[in-house]
Amino acid sequence: MLFRNGIRSLAIPDVLKDSILAHSLDKKQILGMKVDDLASILECDYETAKIIQTSIRNSSNKSMLHEMTELA
Repeated sequence: MLFRNGIRSLAIPDVLKDSILAHSLDKKQILGMKVDDLASILECDYETAKIIQTSIRNSSNKSMLHEMTELA
C-alpha cells in the first residue's frame, strides 16, 4: 500500500486514510482546504473532515517538536 506524505501514520481510522489516498491528497493539500471542501471531496460529514485536519495538524506539530528535540 502507498505511504504518501505520512498519511498512513495519522491517528484516524484506516478507512479515512484509504479515502484520502484514493483521492491522491497529501497533508499540505488537506491543510490548505476549507473543511467544507474536504468533506465534499471525501464524501464525509463536516466533523469528520475537521477531525482529519486536526489529526494532520497534531502529527505535524509532533514531528516539528521531535526535530527540535534532536537539534538540542
